[in-house]
Amino acid sequence: MEAVRRESWRVAYAGLIGKAYIERATAGPSGISHPAPWRRTLVAVADGSRAVADESPAVAGSSPGVVGYTAFGPERSGLAPQPGRAKTDPLPLTPAGLAGEVGEVYAIYVAPDWWSTGTGRLLMEAAVASLLSGGYRRAVLWVLDTNARARRFYERAGWVPDGAANTMTALGGVVEVRYTRPLL
Repeated sequence: MEAVRRESWRVAYAGLIGKAYIERATAGPSGISHPAPWRRTLVAVADGSRAVADESPAVAGSSPGVVGYTAFGPERSGLAPQPGRAKTDPLPLTPAGLAGEVGEVYAIYVAPDWWSTGTGRLLMEAAVASLLSGGYRRAVLWVLDTNARARRFYERAGWVPDGAANTMTALGGVVEVRYTRPLL
C-alpha cells in the first residue's frame, strides 16, 4: 500500500504540491502502516483486468497485487498535529465522530495505471457502504482545492464542498477543502 501511496502522490500531486514536499511526505511510512484503532482500510487487489475490494489483513499487509486502498472511520477533529503531540499520535475525533454520527474518508489512493478503471469508484462505494452500515449519517473528506481531477471524481460520487478549508503549511501552504455527503 505504501508503494501505491507514493506512486499516486507523485503523479496526482505533480504541479499541485512542490516536488520536494511530495518526496518528503512519501519518503517514509505513512499512518497506513500503523493505523489508529478506529481506522478501517479496504484494499483493491488486481484480479485480471479489474480490481476487487478486500478487507483481509493478509492482503492489506502485502503489496503484490494491491492497486489501491481507502482508509476511513470516524471524523477527526483536526488534520495537523497539535503542539506537544507527536506527528505519529492519532488525531482526536470530533464529538460527532465519537458518537458515530459523522464518518470521514481519510484517504483513497489508486495506482496511476489503474486510474479510470472503476477501481476508485469501487473503493469509494465500499467505504461509503461500510460507514453507512456502521451507523454514520454523514461523511466528510478533504481534497486539495487545485486537484480538479479528484474533485470531479468526488462530485460524481455525490460529495459537495461545504465551505471549510485548511492550509497545509507542512506541504508548502497548499489549501484543501472539505467535501460532505449524507449517507442515509
